[in-house]
Amino acid sequence: MRLISFEIEERMRALGYYQIAGGIYGVYAAIQLFIQESTLGGLTMLLYIFGFSLFGFSIYCGNLLRVANIKGINLSLWNQIIQVLQFSISSIAFGYFSGIRFSFGFDWSDRFIPDFALSLSGFSVGYNTNATTDFLLMINGFPLIIIYLLDKLEDKIEQRKKLIEPDVGKELNS
Repeated sequence: MRLISFEIEERMRALGYYQIAGGIYGVYAAIQLFIQESTLGGLTMLLYIFGFSLFGFSIYCGNLLRVANIKGINLSLWNQIIQVLQFSISSIAFGYFSGIRFSFGFDWSDRFIPDFALSLSGFSVGYNTNATTDFLLMINGFPLIIIYLLDKLEDKIEQRKKLIEPDVGKELNS
């Protein structure tokens, strides 16, 4: 009996291709922004490297799932977790999504405004000491769906492990 059934393998492969596609599109979008950048300081370069690294991590996680490597499930969970929350609080902002962004939340800069966003891969990190009154909080719902699917896959693999492993208690008693 195989640890990973063909059904589990197909689901892993589909989630893997999703993460690979999101990462590749994210790298493409970041390159487009990088080319349009008028001045490149040290901090700007560091932020672009950070963004490219996150998209590279998405591609890496997707590739592990594509080849049905169990390690890819745990790493993909982390990749999805960091995509759930997007925020801008006082002078600091962060947003990363590799794949589909289906975010909802609110913007409370001048007044309370509910907000909704639908887009593809993107990345933003900001630090602006002049913008101290901004408050934006968005929750990306799509990674929550992927986290749920990855958790179900992990549960199925654990169930199969229990079926495959011999009963240790029976071996000790004989």
